[in-house]
Amino acid sequence: MALKRRSSIRSVLGVCLVLILGACGQAPTGRTATPREDPSETTPLPPQPTRGDRDLDKPPPVTIRYAEQSSELEAWTYCFGNVCADGSPPADLVDVGNVPEVFVEFPLPGWTFEASFTPSGEACGRVITVPLEQTGGGASVLRPAGYADTYDVTLFGRGGGDLFVTFRWTTPTDGPLPKPEARLAVLADHDGGVDSYGVELAISNLAETPKSATATVTVRAEDGDSLSFVAEQSNARCQAEGSIYWDGPDDEGLAAARLGGDSFIYEVELLLNGVRHSATARWPEDEIRGNEPSVALEFEPPLPALEPRT
Repeated sequence: MALKRRSSIRSVLGVCLVLILGACGQAPTGRTATPREDPSETTPLPPQPTRGDRDLDKPPPVTIRYAEQSSELEAWTYCFGNVCADGSPPADLVDVGNVPEVFVEFPLPGWTFEASFTPSGEACGRVITVPLEQTGGGASVLRPAGYADTYDVTLFGRGGGDLFVTFRWTTPTDGPLPKPEARLAVLADHDGGVDSYGVELAISNLAETPKSATATVTVRAEDGDSLSFVAEQSNARCQAEGSIYWDGPDDEGLAAARLGGDSFIYEVELLLNGVRHSATARWPEDEIRGNEPSVALEFEPPLPALEPRT
């Protein structure tokens, strides 16, 4: 199993949006919906409502309400029933204008949504992801996030499957600013044994993308044995503004798995634009639930964050 398959959707959503929305490079072309290889391995879905002639292997539309208008958004990528389909957002996005908030409705129970804001037309722009606020009666409300701007807003829904829909919104006010986040994966539990699916270090929501960045990782076993290495920075041509990603070296992850023991301390030294930041975490005790085997990192001094505009 590759480590990338263990990453949660929240962790990879920013990179996926930059690529899928065509922020840089060519957006991927849609492909024909195909059945999952082994539907028996998925969680059985509750009975779905009949929607006239609608294909029940496709999720119903997401309804957004704004001012005194409403629009139905069809999923452009989804897994639903026995079908998964990948695509890209429509060329002509529904534009809700500069309304102060957008209400989101979905007819199936048990689904939750989060929203990712990407500046419209900006190559490799910053991606800000926020949860929606429940309002009762099956509806949710979305308010501005980040600095006021024109955004392509992608809603990611998850319940008996998952889906993506996108609309355009010119937010009239600034919203909450994201805080820097960092996660690291080196070791992993493989059938009760310590293994490694690769080395990943990801940092997002920095005030700006650093001009220079290096990361040194030390894995320390309970008996004191340790292994240190310099992480390999990803050469992906388009990463979201304010983010930086290291991917490897995988052989050092495998070497760390051979240190022995069941509990390990990670020590990370970052050098961002010449400023040193340090963090420690314990694996597996500090694993991020839903994003195993990654652990969250808190750096000292704190990583540079966006500041409110005056």
